[in-house]
Amino acid sequence: MKRTVIMHVEGVPNPNAMKFVLENGILVDRPYEFANLVQAEHSPLARRLLMLRYVDRVLLNHNFVTVVKDIENSPSWDDMLFEVKMLIQAHLEDDKPIIFFGVEEIKHQESDEAIIEIITRVLDEHIRPAAQEDGGDIVFDSYKDGVLNLSMKGACHYCPYAGQTMSQGVEKVMMGMVPEIRQVTATGNPSL
Repeated sequence: MKRTVIMHVEGVPNPNAMKFVLENGILVDRPYEFANLVQAEHSPLARRLLMLRYVDRVLLNHNFVTVVKDIENSPSWDDMLFEVKMLIQAHLEDDKPIIFFGVEEIKHQESDEAIIEIITRVLDEHIRPAAQEDGGDIVFDSYKDGVLNLSMKGACHYCPYAGQTMSQGVEKVMMGMVPEIRQVTATGNPSL
């Protein structure tokens, strides 16, 4: 029996990303990002998407999937949007697994626990909702000696506005709400 899937597509600030929003259900409990088939071994949906030659990375989040296309050698979204949407929709309608248990989550270093709790609360309440609205996510990576490292996921990863978002948005909010923070960086983000 097929499941009914209601989905819409949203453009995001990153021209190489597109957000596919599930209107009637939950996909995953927290963000999972996959940049290659090895990373996606526990996610049948991400694997299927990454098998498309022009898909560079996939972010699975609460109720949406963000697909980031390869910056070079990719067709326009007009040429590929239907195929990507139908692949996601068919996978969900057939009630195939989205992700298997046991996928490794991002872990933080076990230092400065009280500050890390405050940081994650500020991220969850003030920063991540805006990033998720734009098809991405900004998650905690590590904190040590006043330096906060964040990881930009999904549409945020290659976004041409990532530097501006980090310096004029995220850094100001984090430093304003958590005085112990002296610097905010984005781990592994080629846009910065």
